[in-house]
Amino acid sequence: MPAITLRDILINARQETVQMRHFYIGVEHLFIALLQIQGGLAGSILQSQGLTPDYVIEAIRRKAGRGTPQRLWVGIPYTPRAELVLDIAKEFALETGHEEAGERELLRAILEEGDNLATRTLRMLGTDLESLAQAARVYTSTTEAQPPDLAVIFGANFDRAETIEREHLFILRRMFASYPSIRVERRLTGFRKALILVVTPIQADEREAASVVAKIDLADNILDEVQRYEQHVKSALPLQAARLEDPPTAPEVSELAGIKYTLVASSGITPEDLRTRVRDRGADGLGRLLKQELYIRFCKNWWHQNRLFRFQVWMEYDWLLPPILTLDAVEEAEPPANACILHIPFNRARVKTRLKELEFGDTVILENFVVQRVDYQANVLKLAIGYGDEADKRAYKVEVRGLNLSKDHFYRGEVIERLVGRVWKTRHDVLVEAALALHPDFDLRSRWIPTGKSRVLNPLLIYDDLLDRHINGSQSKIHGDLHLGNVLIGPSGSMWLIDFGHTRDGHTLFDWATFEVSLLGDAVMPGLDESWESARLVLQHILFLNTRTPVKSADSRISAAMEAVEAVRDIVEECLTDETRWDEYYIALGLCALRAITWDTMSLGGRRLMFLLAGLMALEVNHAALVPDTLTPSPDEDVALSPGASTPKTDVIDDMTPGSQGRLDIDSPRHRGFNQQSNEPDL
Repeated sequence: MPAITLRDILINARQETVQMRHFYIGVEHLFIALLQIQGGLAGSILQSQGLTPDYVIEAIRRKAGRGTPQRLWVGIPYTPRAELVLDIAKEFALETGHEEAGERELLRAILEEGDNLATRTLRMLGTDLESLAQAARVYTSTTEAQPPDLAVIFGANFDRAETIEREHLFILRRMFASYPSIRVERRLTGFRKALILVVTPIQADEREAASVVAKIDLADNILDEVQRYEQHVKSALPLQAARLEDPPTAPEVSELAGIKYTLVASSGITPEDLRTRVRDRGADGLGRLLKQELYIRFCKNWWHQNRLFRFQVWMEYDWLLPPILTLDAVEEAEPPANACILHIPFNRARVKTRLKELEFGDTVILENFVVQRVDYQANVLKLAIGYGDEADKRAYKVEVRGLNLSKDHFYRGEVIERLVGRVWKTRHDVLVEAALALHPDFDLRSRWIPTGKSRVLNPLLIYDDLLDRHINGSQSKIHGDLHLGNVLIGPSGSMWLIDFGHTRDGHTLFDWATFEVSLLGDAVMPGLDESWESARLVLQHILFLNTRTPVKSADSRISAAMEAVEAVRDIVEECLTDETRWDEYYIALGLCALRAITWDTMSLGGRRLMFLLAGLMALEVNHAALVPDTLTPSPDEDVALSPGASTPKTDVIDDMTPGSQGRLDIDSPRHRGFNQQSNEPDL
């Protein structure tokens, strides 16, 4: 837990003065704040002299007296004596080599100043101030100090089975430092590890402020989100949108940080995310809300600000898939002559060939890759091509395990000149293991996957071909992570978008492909069982959508949810670059679906549907009539890493050459072990 800082103490001093209706910070408020630290220095010293902290706090409060509700000035100023004590504490901190005063320095300053309400009360109680001051210099507590508790109330909609970790509470206190208490209304769902809460701040006079959305995550992620909000969102969203009006809370003593989203025009409204709404009340009316509340309100400044954009698919979608390599770091030594060298810049076609040859334990040398993330909890260094924010959405990500991250101090954006590792997994290994975890009722080696009376392509054999294709599409502002958990809805049906950590200029249809995947996985499949039969049933409905045939289902469990998916397709039709070329969307949807089979946050039935959906989209793309390229290559295409790559020119699926993966190697030792662990026979 981070050390107790002066800012922590001032938070509680401010709460104390508001509760006492003083509306100024005096030395007595600072001393009470010190005593409220559980296991803190001041309380421990007083207890050693026979006084309990609560007894001393009540004595000081009685001597100070309670103020009146009427405020005669704006803000909460410091008294001259409090400013003097804080200056003395700062001098003590500098003497000991600290930039900021903590509880020891502040306690020493209060005791050695000696002529304040707190010390006068201590004398009245018969304490020896000189011995207290001496103890403050040298005393070491045997218990870990904890910050004073912010009054946290939990609303009726908060799941009492949920817990908020201590580190997150530390940030939450900092975020709402100007309020004496808060009420946590509910926890919002999401795929990432971030904590997202709906919080109602409560003022000292018990008036409630408008609810806000508080998000706590790793500091790098929060600061990225703020930067993207300023660059892509702030000037482009309509009035009814979540806004960041306060700077992020990012204390140096913690790896976490927090931001608050203000929901404009939300007074008296406690919103919930769409995933919770669908789970609790179903998807009835969701399609209409998507069109009228979400799409219509945001399209003018986002998805309709589209411009022609010709790109190779990997440039927009490769980053969705697992890293191309996961390596175990090894000590620098003379590498074998046949070691694979990946360096930036490099030729994509040549690298693809080398990657297909790599096996478990092979040596790989990385040169000039850029640090994208440093995951201290998992002890994984995440590398990518590109610099700065570009590394977040560029292809060829590599993860390196086994480094001493706390010792080596890698930082984001750092260029790693050279790093040696051995192959633990390739991207294809990860995807195959994810597919095996679905316990398929078909031969995963086969090029075709049965779907009842029809069949779809095996996406594991075709995804690299999709990445090689070119798209004549459009580019616009996109949310970048549009799923049910990032759309909030109020009781009146009003909607807000939150979580702009991936917002950028990108392929216009990306948002709707990710949203359809979320709808299918979180709104359609949860109403069914998790069998392959149910997944194939839903796939038949998607086939109707692909032919633009209205979906009429006799199964009430999925009819309302499929109407919402149909609404997404209506939106997509308006955003297509060429309304006759749905392959622009099918490629995006197929790759987003393939990504989803690796999500352990999605149900088994949902992931099974995603596998079939990825295969169906690959089939649709290869059946699409090919139109001769007439557009001039974009500047992005001119600087592509693979200028020699060509687009597959086949529209007859049975004549198609096998994908770049060829025959699946699912009999490797790793995959056999996986099957044994899951009690499934080897395929």
